[in-house]
Amino acid sequence: MRIIVGVSGGVAAYKAAALVSTLVQRGHQVQVLLTPGATQFIAPLTFEALTQRTVGIETSDQPMGPISHVQLAKWADAMAVVPATLGVLSRLAGGQASDLLCLTYLSFTGPVVVAPAMEPRMWAHPRTQAHCDVLKQDGVRVCGPVAGHLASGSEGVGRLIDLEILVGEIEHVHSRDFVGRRILITGGSTWEHFDPVRALTNPSTGRMGFLLAQEAAYRGASVTYVHGPRADQFGPLPDAVKRIAVVSADDMRQAVWDHIDDAEIYVSSAAVSDFKPGGTATHKLHKETLGRSWSMELNPDILQEIGDRYQGQKILVGFAAETDEVVESASRKLTKKHLDLVVANPVGRSEGFGDRSYAAELVSRVGGSQTLSVRTKEEAVPLIWDHIGTIYRERNG
Repeated sequence: MRIIVGVSGGVAAYKAAALVSTLVQRGHQVQVLLTPGATQFIAPLTFEALTQRTVGIETSDQPMGPISHVQLAKWADAMAVVPATLGVLSRLAGGQASDLLCLTYLSFTGPVVVAPAMEPRMWAHPRTQAHCDVLKQDGVRVCGPVAGHLASGSEGVGRLIDLEILVGEIEHVHSRDFVGRRILITGGSTWEHFDPVRALTNPSTGRMGFLLAQEAAYRGASVTYVHGPRADQFGPLPDAVKRIAVVSADDMRQAVWDHIDDAEIYVSSAAVSDFKPGGTATHKLHKETLGRSWSMELNPDILQEIGDRYQGQKILVGFAAETDEVVESASRKLTKKHLDLVVANPVGRSEGFGDRSYAAELVSRVGGSQTLSVRTKEEAVPLIWDHIGTIYRERNG
């Protein structure tokens, strides 16, 4: 993708260098435009070294030859302003062509992402919010800011959004096919405690659930992500994701039932424990007092309950980890639990929970099975959402 990155004059300008470096490393072509104020925080030479392109600043600059703002507007697939200070938000919203960045913005008709960064009181000011409202009405995607510690020493909402999330937002500006959709996702394992220090669980890390929630949010969905313990280890998620941490299968069941009515799509990627102890001690049970067997009970089958209640009303997606007869087992699960799609993963000695490598079969109610020819979960997740999107459109027109 060909991306214009505009940098305005704030302390967070130094983070734009890391953003540009990441985008270049990911194979994108990047053209940087600095406001005059940005040059007081970071030198143009930094970006020229990263992009191998001449940086533009003043309206008279010609990084792409004569009438560069017109040439840039034709060249770029997307535009991002990082950081966006109050001054540049004001100029963009007001249509002021005072520098090459603002002039190019007025010439560009493609998707634009702006990432504000400023003092919390400045961000909260009604005039700042009014500028953002104007930009949103023009189709600009405003990402952040977030709460945190600022260079001035103050705390509050005003910090530049996490760069990893910002890269994802920029890369997905052309794939916003789930805007307005409400999605409920479960991920990770559940822990079934025998006592405060011992639990029955499984090796699921929750990485798949995290990636599913991230991708859905990048595509414009409003996501509720219910996850088990330690499934929050992979970093921040976009603001469109509401995270709900649970421990046991009963906790997860309650959270799912609390939110399922509002969801159009339910994706159950969690590895829910099939069994739980017949009772949980309130204190540690010392090993010398323990027997060699435990009373166990079946956990509720959350996906079965949802399938029985909402079949045909919502898009229902399940995951299955199988050691053999992968497609056959997934097909049985699809029918028994009234699902629209099952993502079946072969697990065994060479691959399984937590692996970076990935293999899967998509078994659908309509269309049979399809092998995902990918190597990683990161590659698989967009294809899974593409398939879910097709199912959604076929059902809803």
